[in-house]
Amino acid sequence: MTQTLRQDDPLVHLLLTYRTMSDRHKAALAPYLDVEGYVEEDHHRAYTRRKRTYALEAKQLLEQAMDLLTERYALPDGLAVTLPGTDGDSHTLITGQLDDAAREVFLHGQCHALARALSDHTGWPMAVIITDECARDSDFCAFEPWAEDVCACQLEHVVAVRPDGAHIDITGAHLPGTLPGYEDQEAITMTEAIWAHICRSPLWRRPAVAEARTVVAPLLAMLDEGRTAA
Repeated sequence: MTQTLRQDDPLVHLLLTYRTMSDRHKAALAPYLDVEGYVEEDHHRAYTRRKRTYALEAKQLLEQAMDLLTERYALPDGLAVTLPGTDGDSHTLITGQLDDAAREVFLHGQCHALARALSDHTGWPMAVIITDECARDSDFCAFEPWAEDVCACQLEHVVAVRPDGAHIDITGAHLPGTLPGYEDQEAITMTEAIWAHICRSPLWRRPAVAEARTVVAPLLAMLDEGRTAA
């Protein structure tokens, strides 16, 4: 059954924006086509160049649509999904399950997605664990440091910061400087500029925030159990 959207629903604006963009693209490409809708031989280069420009615009709108849908609709538990990890690896996990598969993917390649999901759910800020030297390639160093003497290629691991100061990742809660595998490493506050860099940098994978949100509840439950036991 078709559902009528409210006028102030962001989806309405998104749908109308897409239709307007699609109509504009079709009208602009029409001069390059013959009466049957095929590209005329003399116009292939110009058509391809303009088509590429429009594809980039459409990609940006698609990303906006996916972000909006991700915010509005939660993924169901029990869904098998494959997510990109580090060094070209991929990992399959079951949504809603806090198991070894989830620990693997959210520790190796998707730590930033989990920190973002935790931050969105709890309001806790995020922090980035940094290395003393560039983690991969100094050519990826930003022209401007993110903090005093901190280069972009030193950003290594992302955590959420609980109000008591504990650093939270998929392995649990840890005092600053005691995170397993990152002992004695400093952390800097996540800013919008750093997050934007992480999302576009080739050194980081696409943040699978929708999938990460499905393990937030079991992770918080695990943290609460740990506090009770302590």
